[in-house]
Amino acid sequence: MNTFLAQAQNNQWSNRRLLSACLRLSHEEYVGRRTSFFPSIEKTLLHIVEVDLFYLAALEFDLEGQRRDLPAGLTLPQTAQLQFATDARLVAYCERLDEQSLARSAEVVRPEGIVLERVDRLLLHLFQHQIHHRGQVHAMLSGTQVAPPQLDEFYLDADLPRRAMDEEPLTVPPLASR
Repeated sequence: MNTFLAQAQNNQWSNRRLLSACLRLSHEEYVGRRTSFFPSIEKTLLHIVEVDLFYLAALEFDLEGQRRDLPAGLTLPQTAQLQFATDARLVAYCERLDEQSLARSAEVVRPEGIVLERVDRLLLHLFQHQIHHRGQVHAMLSGTQVAPPQLDEFYLDADLPRRAMDEEPLTVPPLASR
């Protein structure tokens, strides 16, 4: 079993569930000040995708990609689309993994310079980061009119009937129609 692929698939599924709930928020609920590490659902979701893109660039040995910032002014639908595309890249990356690639070192851009990190450890860090901040968004949703989705299941075969709706194509409405 490719455990990193399973984690990437679970990550993708969890992000899809969380973002599907967030897409039902009013703009005011999305950007409203909340208690958490980042002061809003918006800022937390932007942080998640920005860090995902940073670590994917590191895993793909792309130093310049690690230095890119997110475009300014992303709407929630744009953030969701970017997260979905990033999650698909991560799943595809993990599908190609083997023992040799997991043991390789990747260059990671840090304020003090470039440091070397093992690919397997970067992936574990990426998944932990996702879980940590998804939990914060989940808690912040509790203070809105949108119920937080179930996220504490793993991507188990026994859950397939319950996640059938999650597997349907998700259309993200443009902001103007919301």
